[in-house]
Amino acid sequence: MEALGAVGAAVVEQMHAVIQAPEALIGQSILAAMNQVAQPFANVIIDGRVSPLSDFFLTLGESGERKSAVDAWALAQVRERQRALMAKYRTERDEFEQAALVYDAHAKRVLADKKLSSEAKQARLAETQRPTAPVMPLFIVSEPSTEAIQRQLIIGLPSIGLVNDEGGQFLGGYAMSAEKRLGTLTTLSRLWDRGEFDRVRVGDGSGSYYGRRLTLHLMVQPAVASSLLADPLAREQGFLARCLVSFPQSTAGQRRYTETDIAQTPAYRAYTQRMTALLDQAWPLSAENELDPPLIALTPLAKSTWVAIYNDIERGLGANGRLAPVRSLASKAPEHIARLAGTFAVFDGDAQIDTNHIDRAALLMQHYLAEALRLWGAGQVTAELKLAQEVLNWLRDKMGPGRVIPMAEIYRKGPSAIRSAGAARKVLHVLVQHGWVAPAEHPTAKEAFQLVAV
Repeated sequence: MEALGAVGAAVVEQMHAVIQAPEALIGQSILAAMNQVAQPFANVIIDGRVSPLSDFFLTLGESGERKSAVDAWALAQVRERQRALMAKYRTERDEFEQAALVYDAHAKRVLADKKLSSEAKQARLAETQRPTAPVMPLFIVSEPSTEAIQRQLIIGLPSIGLVNDEGGQFLGGYAMSAEKRLGTLTTLSRLWDRGEFDRVRVGDGSGSYYGRRLTLHLMVQPAVASSLLADPLAREQGFLARCLVSFPQSTAGQRRYTETDIAQTPAYRAYTQRMTALLDQAWPLSAENELDPPLIALTPLAKSTWVAIYNDIERGLGANGRLAPVRSLASKAPEHIARLAGTFAVFDGDAQIDTNHIDRAALLMQHYLAEALRLWGAGQVTAELKLAQEVLNWLRDKMGPGRVIPMAEIYRKGPSAIRSAGAARKVLHVLVQHGWVAPAEHPTAKEAFQLVAV
């Protein structure tokens, strides 16, 4: 909360008091919303290296953590603006379609006129300009395929948010299916890197597109997220290193209804005023509807602070370093800090990134690195441990505690994967190490074990 600044911290505290979802869950939603409204307005520059402000957020929470309520309040102004602009867009689209029909009819008559030369036809067509289609003002998408993300960034706004309070719909959907997974992760990663992508389609919109921005925030149940956290492709391709993950402790069972309208509180009003001000501000667009944000630099003191943090993180990346288990994320941590600091600067209305912004971003990055150390390891369950769990479940269901079980009985009657003494001995060694079973004496068997924990 402290890292989100005066406006952000106050609104998180107020939402927590009323909604009573975990503070970190609310903080992730507010931070992602800040990032989305800030990303069109600046790129961070450090020693000639330019980065977008866009960042990716994953929030883990069980069903019933009030993720939808938090998301609704955090993005209320964005969705309200989208609703108003979509109503205007529908009118403009109808007008465009009518004007396009008139233009096409006129062009058809000109081209069919045999009295006109080719030059005269071109001159006559040039007298009437073909109408331009309006831009679809969709700020938020929730469950698109890679193709849909690309198309929206081509025909719609060049800055959007991929936001879903039931992120399992996206992670378990078509875009993340086996045949599409690599393409989706690659497209998302490239958008994070430089705000650009290539689109190759037969006869429809092939080309390279630049000046796009994407904020991603998925709220996901832990069981669904574990498959992503343990996915070698997501890790090796670099997608996970671009994601800031938080899994707060549940508040379920501790909540009491609070008779407060969040919308009427000073903290929420201050937040909505700043969100609205940024939504009202014109985007820096080129003639091709590409974003061309100005560069935002660090003050000299902020730069020296950032360099010190960079060097400290690097020292932790060695083979025995504290950050070695999450090296890919830690390697990108300085850039995450720069992007978050830039987001804070834009949200606060500052022209430069100062030490306050860097300190706040670094404080958040400490949290994300700690979460990665906790969660990434938990997501990597080896085949050996999975088999040990299967054998343990079988021992609990079939044998029960207190009974001494000969080794031969375990590998003859147990799960099919341990139908040899060697395989069974290896798995039981794991269970002994973890304290679930213990060696025991048996009147007729040399090797026997007893279930000691249920």
